[in-house]
Amino acid sequence: MTAAQHLVLTRQIEGETRATLTLMRGVDDAEILHIETHAEHRRQGLAQGLIAEAIAWARRNQRQAIWLEVRASNAAAIALYGKTGFVQISTRQCYYSDGENALVMKYTL
Repeated sequence: MTAAQHLVLTRQIEGETRATLTLMRGVDDAEILHIETHAEHRRQGLAQGLIAEAIAWARRNQRQAIWLEVRASNAAAIALYGKTGFVQISTRQCYYSDGENALVMKYTL
């Protein structure tokens, strides 16, 4: 993948990056590859804002959906994605190197 195929969104507080989302651009869809918020800034709406920005980008660029995978045990992330309109589509068995399953989630535009 080239940098042109990725969109990196950030949220800064006092000039320092506190949350980041990496979106891979596809032809018809997009995929959230990574989203991270520094521990001391969680539950402040930073990640939700980044997801909203990614959805807005996808709408402007006529994508049909945004996809992501999330650890089945990551209840906080699953709740956030559900709150922002993602729905679980399937499960990928033993997706992570430690054997944990991943939930495949989709936001349809």
